[in-house]
Amino acid sequence: MKKILFTLALTNLLIICALPQDCTFYYPEKKGAVLEYKSYDHKDNLTGTTRSQVKDFVKNGNNLSAVIETEAFDKKGKPLGTNEFTVKCENGIFYIDMKNFMNPQTMEAYKDMEVSVKSDNLLMPSNMKVGDKLNDGSLVITVSNAGMKIMTMTTTITNRKVDAKEKITTPAGTFECYKISYDMTTKMMMTIKLNAVEWYAKDVGMVKSESYKDGKLSGSTVLTSIE
Repeated sequence: MKKILFTLALTNLLIICALPQDCTFYYPEKKGAVLEYKSYDHKDNLTGTTRSQVKDFVKNGNNLSAVIETEAFDKKGKPLGTNEFTVKCENGIFYIDMKNFMNPQTMEAYKDMEVSVKSDNLLMPSNMKVGDKLNDGSLVITVSNAGMKIMTMTTTITNRKVDAKEKITTPAGTFECYKISYDMTTKMMMTIKLNAVEWYAKDVGMVKSESYKDGKLSGSTVLTSIE
């Protein structure tokens, strides 16, 4: 009898694990939606604006995916360049392509050269909770000209963890957010190390971010509108 009950319990567990899991999507589930962000330096002076548009959105059962186009502007509104990356949620896991961390202004400077990009996905489980540790990731950009490598930039993200669940208010509204912290190291001509904190809301995405160098605030970004 015990063997039968154990077999039934194991069968039920396997069935539950095989069922598709609901996805928590950290971007608007709407083609054409636009998120506007303002960035500031450590003295709260405006340094630039970013507009992220959902260029395409696909829903296939419980799986969701979107193509995001980001356009950056300087503090006076001058266009600096664009960047495109994908986000998706499959089987209860939200994936952020690390191409999200590519600087549009930097890429615009190399638009006439050969650019190779290798990127990881950062994962956010739908059932994540405070105290969870999240995966690391890396982004490697190699620029060549006439077949000769002239620059390699590597960005690595480590020590990602869910610190808290908080309500964050910005000009775009008030949002229930997961607070996620991590360490970021960028290597090119020199090595830059930062500590960062980001707040993410369901069906919105990043609501706010802060970066710190040697324990001091170096910059911040806030969501100012959703169209």
